[in-house]
Amino acid sequence: MLGRVTVGLFFLLLVWGNLVAGLKAGLACPDWPLCQGKVLPPFRVDIYMEFLHRVIAGVAAVSLAALSWRRFRDYRGGAKAVPVLAVGLLAAEIGLGGAVVLLRLPVQLTTVHFMTGIAVFLLAVYMATFDGVRTPAAFSLRGPAALFLGVGGLVFLLAALGAYVRHADAGLACTDWPSCLGGIIPKVLTPRVLIHFSHRVLAALVFLTIVALYAATVLDPRFRENRGLGTALLVLALVQVGIGGLVVLTRLSFLATGLHLAVALGMLSVIFHMWAREARRRSPDLL
Repeated sequence: MLGRVTVGLFFLLLVWGNLVAGLKAGLACPDWPLCQGKVLPPFRVDIYMEFLHRVIAGVAAVSLAALSWRRFRDYRGGAKAVPVLAVGLLAAEIGLGGAVVLLRLPVQLTTVHFMTGIAVFLLAVYMATFDGVRTPAAFSLRGPAALFLGVGGLVFLLAALGAYVRHADAGLACTDWPSCLGGIIPKVLTPRVLIHFSHRVLAALVFLTIVALYAATVLDPRFRENRGLGTALLVLALVQVGIGGLVVLTRLSFLATGLHLAVALGMLSVIFHMWAREARRRSPDLL
């Protein structure tokens, strides 16, 4: 139960942070750890969007610390590194959150803040999946598990690049979709257009990889037990393509961009469970 709650809180935290960025409310509280110089700031929509982001972060941090302590007690051997890493990244994430505000949202630092948040989310998913008692901690880089981990890495990289596009203010460098400035390849490659177009190219490659993975779950006996998850991943990928177009055509609607991230987190979760199923089968415990 604690694992699921922690995963849910970090899912909400990441999506809420995306909504804050979409509403340009990241500096509604220009100070840290206070907000507008107060523990409880005056009511204004943008201020409370940022303030509630901090509140959710605090609750999620407490939940992750409790989960990590429980897993540290129950995991054996090298598996204890997982909760230790989770707490370490959490501490780094808290520091990055303060630095992002105090330095007024620098692009690179804000992107690292986002990437670290996704890494903590995935570690929470790991600890929710492997409780160390009924389900011993496991890890595998062999066979299909390595493939699933590679696909997950591509989706993680795509999400990070998407965050960089947003924070570099390149989200509307291509104002049309699926073309970019009227062509499959834009005629003018300014730095912002190149950033945006790179995200689209990587997205296309990731989508084709997911299609190939789904085909493998249908045709290859080694992958067949993951056919249900493969189908779910393909459906999410198709939905994500449509939402990507919607993000551009609605000129970065904060609801569309929030949904875009939510689906990406769903894709990462599905890929993780494909990997975890294979890891349990090949490696009963993490030594």
